[in-house]
Amino acid sequence: MPYATLTDLETRYPGELTLAGPKDPTGAMDTVAVGIALTAADDPIDRALRTIGWAVPLAAPVPGWVVDLAVDIALYLTTPTVLASQEDFKDRRKRYETALEILMDIASGKLIPPPLTTGAVGSGVFVSSRPRQFGPGVL
Repeated sequence: MPYATLTDLETRYPGELTLAGPKDPTGAMDTVAVGIALTAADDPIDRALRTIGWAVPLAAPVPGWVVDLAVDIALYLTTPTVLASQEDFKDRRKRYETALEILMDIASGKLIPPPLTTGAVGSGVFVSSRPRQFGPGVL
């Protein structure tokens, strides 16, 4: 399951896919192509997180910062090639490049991502000890 969904993409950038996204033969948005882009966006994220020792793919709930990176990468990947180089779509490319830079910084250790929060789970381990036998004033 991809880290970001079509809904995440449309929520963050309303109308972007309708304006300039992949189209099927009928001219409607090609949801299959968008799904492929969303899945492809996970690869650079997984590589960066694997480099720092995280187990991938991440389990739900996926942290918001990962979803944001996946959305920016996927939106650029859904941009038709003929449009990607146009001035109007320069911001898509910049967000894509920024997302990849963040992932490179994570992989190189320049940026430390927030720890995963999986909720409070007790380990079931209890520790007890005896009073000190040696210490200041006691030999």
